Amino acid sequence: MGKIERIEDPAADRERLETLVRHRNTPQKVVWRARIVLLTGEGLRATEVAARVGTSTLTVRRWRRRYALAGVEGLLKDASHPPGCLIAERCWDQVSWAI
Repeated sequence: MGKIERIEDPAADRERLETLVRHRNTPQKVVWRARIVLLTGEGLRATEVAARVGTSTLTVRRWRRRYALAGVEGLLKDASHPPGCLIAERCWDQVSWAI
């Protein structure tokens, strides 16, 4: 597996991430993502970050990649599904086919 380079978080991003972690009204999933990026910015490996945050290495790599591509804004929103991709419709198609 290829090595993901160290994330450099600019001072403005670091300050914003630290504010998100401290703020009482920040959703827990955003706090978790911000902590992942902050620990990665300190030079910790994905396995060390995963152990500290209490998640998998795969999850740490996913959020590091998202931050590298979209910055702090990428951590605030969940990935959306493509338009027209409704799980209920797919299930209904399978049920009607089985009948």
